[in-house]
Amino acid sequence: MSDKGKDVDFQSQALLSAAKVGALSGTAGLIYGGAAGVIRSPNPMIHSLSCGIHWFACGSAFWWLRSNIIRHHYQENASPKERSYASALCGGIAGGGVTKMMGGRLVPGAIIFSVLGYCGQSVFNRVDAWQMKNAHNTSKPLMQRMAESKWIPLRSLSDQEYREMLSEKLLSIEAEIALLDDKIQELESSRPVPAPIDK
Repeated sequence: MSDKGKDVDFQSQALLSAAKVGALSGTAGLIYGGAAGVIRSPNPMIHSLSCGIHWFACGSAFWWLRSNIIRHHYQENASPKERSYASALCGGIAGGGVTKMMGGRLVPGAIIFSVLGYCGQSVFNRVDAWQMKNAHNTSKPLMQRMAESKWIPLRSLSDQEYREMLSEKLLSIEAEIALLDDKIQELESSRPVPAPIDK
């Protein structure tokens, strides 16, 4: 596939993923706008729609800009710190521009969305690093971890431990049976023998 075909394919993928991120952020904006509109707006539906459109535009523009910067500037090989910087830059551009188009002020929107982009990417980088570090550790099932916990009075036994426990119980039962047999014999020997009846 030629470079032009790859670029067209990338752009269509970038637009699709930007639309998905926009839909997700737009939904969050609708919910937030509805809640805030009920509290402080005379028209909660209009406030909700306005927030939904605002957040959709911010999310879509942010993701499209970020995807293109990481693709073209870093050739899809950006370090976590570079991704944080790209997210801050794209957040500022998208947030400031969309806020200005919606009738707000450019600078506060750019600053707030830059901080949000940087912090969100930093949190994602840390979570991703933690998951990569723990990816090779085989985790035990939840029930086994609970059974091995010192806070739960139950304990998980292996098959061998269970067999050993049953053998110990069997030995103790056999010892008790032997003691009972000895007592029965003692009682039988101490019992008086009845005298023969004369006819």
